[in-house]
Amino acid sequence: MGAPVVYVALQQFAEADDRPLRLLQEAGFEVRRNTVGRRLRKEDLLELLPGVDAVLAGVEPYDAEVLATLPKLRCISRCGVGTDAIDLEEARRRGIAIYTTADEVVEPVAQMTVAMMLALARNLPQHGVDAHGGVWQKRSGALLSEWTIGLIGFGRIGRKVAEYLRVFGPRLLVADPALRAAEAPESLELPALLAQADLVSIHATRPAAEGPLVGREELAMMKRGSYLVNTARGFLVDEAALADALKAGHLAGAALDVFQTEPYTGPLATLPNVLCTPHVATLTRASRAAMEWRCARQVVDHVLAPLAAARRAECPAPTRGGSE
Repeated sequence: MGAPVVYVALQQFAEADDRPLRLLQEAGFEVRRNTVGRRLRKEDLLELLPGVDAVLAGVEPYDAEVLATLPKLRCISRCGVGTDAIDLEEARRRGIAIYTTADEVVEPVAQMTVAMMLALARNLPQHGVDAHGGVWQKRSGALLSEWTIGLIGFGRIGRKVAEYLRVFGPRLLVADPALRAAEAPESLELPALLAQADLVSIHATRPAAEGPLVGREELAMMKRGSYLVNTARGFLVDEAALADALKAGHLAGAALDVFQTEPYTGPLATLPNVLCTPHVATLTRASRAAMEWRCARQVVDHVLAPLAAARRAECPAPTRGGSE
């Protein structure tokens, strides 16, 4: 029985902390890595993954066609929390375990979200554009305590955002159909939240096939002069409709870390009142190291336990014999 093979599909791995890599190597894995210098596409996966026992995954697509080419695959360990790029039903049917690093993303994403809110409140995107263009223009900002902030979704990240925001003193609204009223600061239906909030931040998820959560109709419900923050999933926002709302002046600005297609090169990146970041909400040295360690640990635990059991079955312990 040869060494199990793990493919690291992540563009960055073990850069700040090599312990996850050493964990895999010392456990006896053959480690193969993404060397193409970008996020892997479907055609890359079809070429690179056959024969692997496990994958340390990013957000590259694991659809039914890709999974069908991987009969040895035992698990996908996702460095992050989203699984919308994985055909979960097909994985279940093939007995492929799916793991995430849900706990490790909470703090960095929540902090990034609050940073984006503060940037929008103080017009930092516009000030940055002005400075690069040699323009000296002072713009009046807002205190978060002046605002009503609406959170769409109140899971682990939404709750952590609310915890961080309390020190700034805004009124907090929450729209999450899974919540009981007592679990949130002020729980409202989504239309009521959109109508009242000065800033709306998305912390929800749903299948991509269901389309945007905030589309043209929802954007029209938002207060004139309000802001939108999205650090959740790119497909949750209708990007074309958002660009139209910003150009028309209905929304005052937006901050986006996730996009429907990445790398993103669309019109939102050209607007001076939009802060665009390249899907880096989880990317801090500490959180990345913790996520990678969890990813590697999950692969080791899932793959090696049954292999060890199989080896024991192949080579049973010798029985102690007596003298004749």
